[in-house]
Amino acid sequence: MKKILIIVTVWGCFLSLATFAVFNLPWLLLYVGINSLPNPPQPSITYGEFPFKLVYEIDGKQRVIEDTLICEYDGLGKNEGIGKYIKWKKSYASGNSQVLLLNANNVKGIMYGKEEVVNQEVYYDPGPSEYYMGDDEYKGYEPSIPDASFLEKYSQGRSVSGVINANELLEKFHIKLISWESSPPIKNTFIESEK
Repeated sequence: MKKILIIVTVWGCFLSLATFAVFNLPWLLLYVGINSLPNPPQPSITYGEFPFKLVYEIDGKQRVIEDTLICEYDGLGKNEGIGKYIKWKKSYASGNSQVLLLNANNVKGIMYGKEEVVNQEVYYDPGPSEYYMGDDEYKGYEPSIPDASFLEKYSQGRSVSGVINANELLEKFHIKLISWESSPPIKNTFIESEK
C-alpha cells in the first residue's frame, strides 16, 4: 500500500511539473530573453509640441481645427514581437483625445449579419509620435491626407477601426480633407544606454 502511494505521489508530482513546464516554461524563457536584450538608444529630446492646422469640408461647409500635438517620452516597453522599444505618449493641448471630424451616435449598422446600434467616429490621425520626435525609422513617413480614420463601436461591445480613403470619406460621410499643416519633426539624437 505504501509503495502504491509513493508511486502515485511521484507520478502526480512529475505530471504537475510537466504540465507547468509545457504551459509556463515558454513564457518564462521569452520573459528572460526579452529582458536580456540591450535597451534601445534613448532620445536626447524627450518632449515636443507640434502645432497643426487641419482644413476640411463637411456637408459643403469648410471647417478648421487648430491644436497642438504633444509627444512625451514614456520609458521602455517590451513586446514579444519586437523586444524592447521606446514608448511615447501622444496627447493634444486642447485636451481632446483625437482630431475628431465627426461623431455620430445611434447609427444603424450591420455586424455579423444582424442590425445593431453603432457609434461612429471619423477622425484624422496626425501620425505616430516617433515621426515627430525624430526617430530615423520614420524618416519616410507621410501624413495620410486626404484619407482619414474611423472607429465604429457596436452595441454588443465589439468595435471596428481602420483607414477610410478619400472617396469613401466623401461618399459615406460627406467629408473632404483639404489641407494639413504641421510643424516639422524635430532632429533628435538617440544615445546608447546601459542595460
